[in-house]
Amino acid sequence: MRFGLLALVAAALAISAAGESFAVRSPWLLPAAPIACERISLGVPDDYKPCLGRLPDGELLLVTFHPLELGGGRIMEQNLLFRSGDGGRTWRGPEKLPLLGREPYLTVLPDGTVFETGHLLAADIRNRWGYTCGFLHRSSDGGQSWQSLRFESEGIRPGTTNYSSRNVLRLADGTLLLGVDYKDGPHFMWRSTDEGRTWDKTRRCEPRDFHSAQDGFFGGELWLWPAKSGKIWALTRVNSESMPIAGRPMKSRNDQDDHVILYSSKDGGRTFDRGPDFGDYGEMYMSLLRLQDRRLLLTLTVRSARPPFGVQALAGVETNDGFAFDFSHDRLLLDTKTPVGQPQGGGFSPTVQLADGTLVTATSYRGADAKTHLEVIRWKLPPNRSG
Repeated sequence: MRFGLLALVAAALAISAAGESFAVRSPWLLPAAPIACERISLGVPDDYKPCLGRLPDGELLLVTFHPLELGGGRIMEQNLLFRSGDGGRTWRGPEKLPLLGREPYLTVLPDGTVFETGHLLAADIRNRWGYTCGFLHRSSDGGQSWQSLRFESEGIRPGTTNYSSRNVLRLADGTLLLGVDYKDGPHFMWRSTDEGRTWDKTRRCEPRDFHSAQDGFFGGELWLWPAKSGKIWALTRVNSESMPIAGRPMKSRNDQDDHVILYSSKDGGRTFDRGPDFGDYGEMYMSLLRLQDRRLLLTLTVRSARPPFGVQALAGVETNDGFAFDFSHDRLLLDTKTPVGQPQGGGFSPTVQLADGTLVTATSYRGADAKTHLEVIRWKLPPNRSG
């Protein structure tokens, strides 16, 4: 198979480009000068949507998937795992993971437990259930071995597509939360008090004022975040035609016009109330990171709002009850490689921070060859200008 040969020859090689930089759009608090970065290419063409995680010992994990078209409408999407012991400069792999589910997304707990979420399309040749279903994979040894849990529609809504939140949320008391829902409902907030070994799957969740044409509340690639006050924030992607930005209705062309709305819960995830729009049309795959200097970093992907397409970031501030970001200034244009006229290449990954303050972001961009390509970006966020 072509992919197997390329994986042996090329995918394990990481090609580094130092001396590069990226621009800051509309600088206000940040310096106007370009920010130096290092770019590392890895994988083979058509690898898609990488996601990063950092283990407690500093090792980086990067998961991605490679789609294979098998004809007759059948596919096989292979999960891959890369590892880096030097902060993302070089990578080992890929390891072909025996895990089901496309768009793998990582969560790493403070004790090193690793979770990967994903969903297996009904068209995948390994899908024997006949509908798209989500999976939660868990590893207690840094991704060397895994235990898998399938989200079952049997007994709830047989044959119905189901999804989960992208990440597993850890609360201050150690409780883990994972949102699971079924297209058009019901919605559940799974809970675990033993680091994800077992889950209470019975607790219903009610998202209020939610009527997106997306694939459910949690299925809207929802990302969970805990405020200091105990409030839980949900950054959820919605269909822009059925849930437009306030005062700016639009005719949605495709899912690249989607946008994000903030929802919040004050009762541990039993209910979520609708909050403000967050960002613009075509901005999605959002995640937050608490930085060592106490700022927050928002990583997002621009897909159709306005060029350049690709991964961007914003520095913001944390409040006791949430966060604040200025989307009009200080945009960090990390990834601008997708040519005008090509569809955006995925973006997707959260940013991680190393012990020395270096930030590492992974992306997949669309090249002039119309294929996606993986890249890891090492960079540092400059301090805000004084005065």
